[in-house]
Formats: sequence, C-alpha cells, structure tokens
Amino acid sequence: MDEAVKKPKLVLVSPNPLGDWGYSVEMPLSIMAVAAPVHAAGYEVVLFDERLHEDADEELLAAAEGALCVGVSTITGDQLKGAIRFSRRIKERYPEMPVIWGGYHPTLLPELTAAEPYVDAVVRGQGEKTFQEIVARLEEGRGFDGIAGVTWRDAAGTIVSNPDRPMASLDEFPPVPYELLDIERFFRMNRGRRAIQYLSSQGCPFKCGYCVEPKVFGKWSGRSAEKVVDELEELARRYRLEHVSFADANFSANLKRVREICELLIERGIRITWTVTGRADQVVRITPDMSRLMKDAGCATMEIGIESGSQTILDIVDKRTTPEKALRSNEILRQAGIKGVYAFMVGFPRELDVEGDEIRQTLSLIKRLRAVHPDVVTVTFFATPYPGTPFYEMTGGLDIPRPQTTEEWASWESTSVSTPWITEQEKDLVERCNNFYFPFAYLNQQKRERMRRLRWKLALYPLHWLSLLRCRFDYYGLPFEWLIMKRLLQMKRLRRVGSQIDALRGY
Repeated sequence: MDEAVKKPKLVLVSPNPLGDWGYSVEMPLSIMAVAAPVHAAGYEVVLFDERLHEDADEELLAAAEGALCVGVSTITGDQLKGAIRFSRRIKERYPEMPVIWGGYHPTLLPELTAAEPYVDAVVRGQGEKTFQEIVARLEEGRGFDGIAGVTWRDAAGTIVSNPDRPMASLDEFPPVPYELLDIERFFRMNRGRRAIQYLSSQGCPFKCGYCVEPKVFGKWSGRSAEKVVDELEELARRYRLEHVSFADANFSANLKRVREICELLIERGIRITWTVTGRADQVVRITPDMSRLMKDAGCATMEIGIESGSQTILDIVDKRTTPEKALRSNEILRQAGIKGVYAFMVGFPRELDVEGDEIRQTLSLIKRLRAVHPDVVTVTFFATPYPGTPFYEMTGGLDIPRPQTTEEWASWESTSVSTPWITEQEKDLVERCNNFYFPFAYLNQQKRERMRRLRWKLALYPLHWLSLLRCRFDYYGLPFEWLIMKRLLQMKRLRRVGSQIDALRGY
C-alpha cells in the first residue's frame, strides 16, 4: 500500500497586536479560526504568534522554510508594523513564497493592501473557506483568479478584486485547533490562570457608525448552542479550564441561544466562569430569571459598549440605545452579581452638531454607573474614525491627515491618533476622572481590602473623601492630588490592552 501523500506546510502569523507597547494575553483567534479547516484537511499548520518568540524575525524565517504559503492576519494600527516587517523579511528570504494577508485591515482596504510588493493576495471578510481554496489552488500550481473573497495583483501589476464570498454558518467549520498552541505558555502569561478565549460567533446585527464589524462580516453568525457547549466541555476537560472569555463582537445577539448555552452548561455540570459581550439594550431585555440562570451557569463578567452619555452622540453614531438603558442594565447586572465592563468613546468633532458638552455628559454617566455598582470597570477611548465606517466618512471634510499608505495606517490607532477636535486638557480630564477620581470616590471591594492592608492607608482615605467630594460637586479643577499621585507612583497615561481590538469590534 502506498504511503499517504503528506500535505504541505502552511504558516499563519499573528503579529503582536500592541506593537512595541508590550503584549496582551489574548490568544490569536483570527489565525486559529482560519487554521481549522486546513488543519482538519491534513495540512501541517504552524501558528506563529510573535509574542511567544524572542527573536521573532529569524524564528519565523526558519518556520517558513519549505512552506506552501504564509498567511498574515492584522488589524489597523500597531499590529500592521509587525505584519509589514514579517512580510518583507519573508519576501527577501523566499521571493517566490506567496504571502496572503487577511483580517480587518486588509478587508477594509483590500486594493491598497494588495498593491504592496510584499503582499500577493488579500482575503476579505470571513477567511476560513477562502484560505482553504487558496491553499488548494497553490498546491495545484494555479493562481487566485476567480476565488471568491480575494483581492490580488496579477502578473501585469493590475489589482483584481474577485466577487465577495457569502458568509457561511460557523457550524460548517471544524473546531478551532487549540492543540496547535502552547496553551500552558498562555496560562503562564495570564498569571497562571487557566483561561482561554473562545469565538462562538462572528459579526453583529447592528450597524453602529464607528464599528467595522458589519463591513467585515456583513451579518451575525453564531455556532449552535449545542456545538458551543460540546467544544467548551472538551476544552475544559483537556486543559482543566477555570475561565472562558467569549471574544464575540456581540455574544448576546441571540438571547434564545444564550439561554440554551446556559442550560446546557448547567445540565452537563461544566463548572467554569465566563465573560461575554453585549449591549445595554440587550441586557434590559434580560429577565430576573434569565440573569439568575446566567449567573448559575458561570457568567461572571459582561462587556458592554455604552459609548456615550450624550443622546446626541448615540444618535449620530446610530447606536440605537439611550443612557437610561445603560443605567438600567447596570442595575440588572448588579442585582445578578455579574461584573460590568463598560466601554466609552469621547472627544467627537464639534462639527457634528453635538449638543452640550459630550465629554462631561459621558463622565457624568460613568460616575453614576460607578456609584451604583462600584465593582464595574469603565474604559474610555478617544473617538477615532476607522476606515470602512460611517464615522470615517462623516469626518472626511475635517482637518485631519488621512493615511495614504499601509505604513501610515500602522500609526492609526485609538490611543495615539491626534485628532484636532480633542485637546490635551480634555484628555487629561477624562483620564484623571475615569482612572483616579471615580475609582477613589466609589471604592470597589478589591480596593477596600487593599487599603485596609496598606501601612500608609491613612494617606489614602483622605484621597477617597476628597475624590467623593469632587464627584459630588462635579469639580475636577486644580487637581493637585492627581499630580502628586502621578509623581509618587510614576503613573503614566495608561495604554488600554487590546484597545485596537475593542474599538474595532464596536462593543
């Protein structure tokens, strides 16, 4: 009997999402998802996560030797820097090696990306089937002509965009191959916590004006509740999991599915905690019975994109919710014992006919949420127009330089883009309120316990009372205690881990 023909090697690369700023502990789910069909088909798949390599450039070149192709996943911003560097190095060492880009940024700007000499083709949108078809073509020695969902450069240098590929149901794809990762390494990166990220759906049924999710995926598609729980049960057994963080853009898009997942987790005795994503207008539809079910099934945290305390801003970005729903959802989560993680955007252009001081309105909402539920986490971003979004088009006539090259887009990121419509004074106000005054005024349980243990706790209680007084009168001027604490603790402007990803998801 002839020995089975060995399938070629494929290398899938995830550059560090934070560039030179450090690393986050999220697993590289984008390349893991694309790897699932080709791995199941018998190809040798190498997942290359830059964060796990000391000499990433040379180690990638060694891994790529003899590969059929190299795939690179990237989002707009810092991750592009690694994607560009790796692709150039591959082309220098292996000029004939096909380099395929996918992910949010290439999907949003496919022609610009495909024009780069270090990129042979771009996979647009959902990449699982498209990449599998590319691999089959390359194995046969054929090109990209006619492959749905691909933008490529032909022999004459002409950019060709093939027709879009319809989004497939996630139930059509095999489970994500976690076994290709060094899972224990990720646990160590996460301070020993046996936690993973898991993707149960793609896309979002809403079309918020700042979010690229509808442009990338077109619609929402979720695995069935039974398949989700089947996979979680196996992963929990195999890796002795403590926690699962659902990386969905909108896990709560289908509340019937949420209920089914909860019931199956309880029925099968899968004892893990989990974090999910959703919207305030979805939470207010959760009944007390449903919230108890979620808590009993292990739901510990819910991440919600509230975005603004200004109804005008919410209407401009087509959020289709209200600050009042944010307050109600916060109360629902408090009563259920579920921690809320709320994301906000501030600093919108005044040319959009914003009524009132939207930054102050948002800070006021954050204060009210923390006063009711001190254990919440609130994260603020500065409004940054991303390509492919209505917000980007809205700001087209404003005085802000637009990137013209892939290299320039590598510096376009929500914590670093200098938009002319928000001042440094306003940025400082947002930071000291959200990261200092509000947390000190409304102490959560963890802070109370830490303060009781500290030798210099007597110095912190006056800060608590002073912060509470400032919040009561909404006066944050002359911030002497903030300046002292920044100097004492060498506090710098905090960079939000995963901020690019969060902003692009549009929570």
